[in-house]
Amino acid sequence: MKKYLNEGVLGLIIGVVAFPYFIYTGLTREKITSDGDLVEIRTPYLRHSFVDNEGFKNFTHQYYIWTENQKLSFQVKADYLGIFKKADFAKTVVQGDTITFTVPKGQLKKSGTDDHYLVTSIESEGTIYLDKDEALKIERKLATSNADYFFGLMYLVVGLFVYLRWRFKQAKTTANTVHMP
Repeated sequence: MKKYLNEGVLGLIIGVVAFPYFIYTGLTREKITSDGDLVEIRTPYLRHSFVDNEGFKNFTHQYYIWTENQKLSFQVKADYLGIFKKADFAKTVVQGDTITFTVPKGQLKKSGTDDHYLVTSIESEGTIYLDKDEALKIERKLATSNADYFFGLMYLVVGLFVYLRWRFKQAKTTANTVHMP
C-alpha cells in the first residue's frame, strides 16, 4: 500500500481535489454589489455573543446576534470586523430594542439550526453599528476578486510539483541502484 500511497501521490490528490473545490467556490459565491441584492429585516433584539478566539492555533472571531422573532442568529462576517462598532453596540443596545439588519437575498434560504444570516448592516434606534455602504465596498472587491481561482490553481501546481519531485527522486534512486556494480 505504501507503494501507491506516498507523499507524491498524496500531494497530487490534495491538489486535484482542492482545484475543483476552489473553482466551484469562486463560481457559486453570492455576488453582492448593490442595495438590490439585499433584504432588510427588522426584529427585536434578544442577546449577542462577541467572541475573539486568539491563540497559537485558534484565531477566529465569532460575532452573533440573536433576536426574538428569528430562529436563526445573525452573524457579522470577519471581513467586516474593521467597520463594525462592537463596543458601541454592546453598550447601547438593550433587549427589546428594534434592530434593522440587511442580509443578502440568498441568505434567506437558510433553515438549518447551525446556519446564520450573514449581515451587511446593523442599525438600531437611529444608530448605525455596521454601515451598509462600507460593507458593499468590501463585497464589491470580493465580487471582482479572482482569489479562489488562483488558490485552486496554486494547489494544483503545488500538487503536481510534489508528485513530479517524488517521481524524479524515485527514478534517480532506481537508476542508481541499477548501475551499481
